[in-house]
Amino acid sequence: MDFSEREYLRRSQRYGKDFSPEQSVFGFLVTFVICVANIEKKQYLCGMIDDKKILAAPVQGWTDHVWRVAHAQVFGPAEAYYAPFMRVEHGGIRPRDLRDILPDNNAGIHVVPQVLACRPDDMAQMLQAVADMDYTEVNINLGCPHPPVARKGFGAGMLARPEALENLAQTLSQQKSLKVSLKMRLGWDDPVQWRNVLPLFNQVAVDHVIMHYRLGTQQYRCETMNQYISDTLRDIPAPVILNGDIDSLAAIDALLNQYPQAAGVMVGRALVADPALLCPDKATVDNYRRFHDLLYDGYSRALTGGDHQLLDKMQALWQMMLPHADHRAHKAIRKANTLDRYHQAVSQLFEQL
Repeated sequence: MDFSEREYLRRSQRYGKDFSPEQSVFGFLVTFVICVANIEKKQYLCGMIDDKKILAAPVQGWTDHVWRVAHAQVFGPAEAYYAPFMRVEHGGIRPRDLRDILPDNNAGIHVVPQVLACRPDDMAQMLQAVADMDYTEVNINLGCPHPPVARKGFGAGMLARPEALENLAQTLSQQKSLKVSLKMRLGWDDPVQWRNVLPLFNQVAVDHVIMHYRLGTQQYRCETMNQYISDTLRDIPAPVILNGDIDSLAAIDALLNQYPQAAGVMVGRALVADPALLCPDKATVDNYRRFHDLLYDGYSRALTGGDHQLLDKMQALWQMMLPHADHRAHKAIRKANTLDRYHQAVSQLFEQL
């Protein structure tokens, strides 16, 4: 038994199975190091475990092209980065959505554009835009739980509307240039509504399904309803990727051991919180600092609203990033009202990491 395994056992006995690794200065890395210590059992790569895919989820407001490219350069690349959804407003695709998936803004990484399931004409417009950029695949969002979106019958809200799903199937069946995947929830307000999607498979060759095991009405509250995993793996006629509250390599390993039929996992908010989640050997202060600096430089170029907009964007990233870092430094970052004070607070955080 090597150091990391002994340390895990010691901490588990002291804190219980859900111990908080942040109890020590570098403790928040321990969970990931344990998985590396088990290397003879499974081969861990940044985007794969053995033959199972590990995908980076779209996290609206966080995982845009600046984040994706920076992550790939420092901690990746993941097997694939799924872009936050595109949508149509006032008859046209939002310009910022198109900029986000421009190939020049995503050079060197595998990006899958995502479109929000919606009206057939809007869907056709977005599919054409994706194809015109020479992408070969697209992901359909049937999982967005945000009430203003879902209550209009978009995202997870469409799962409760079989007639809308039929219209979606007809639209998807008419395009031949893009490989189609679905990202969805168990349902909007009923955990068997995912079955409303099954007739779509008779018209569309779906490459894979990414299933988040919550209802749309739950948003991100409550535990995932993993009791439905076996049913979805058995009855969905496409490879299924597991998603929802997967926050460590240990959790990935446990899920894939319990459900070997799964094609892989998708990790979202946990990867934003710790960008080294999938590559624990790269979880160093220097790499975290480099990742931050790439984000700062990227947003300095991408944003046009001056210092205030840049400060707001960087502070928003820290709402999720490295939550185990020093609390006082986090607070100083949130309270900074100039870029100079922001940089001082960030330097303090990295010095204490």
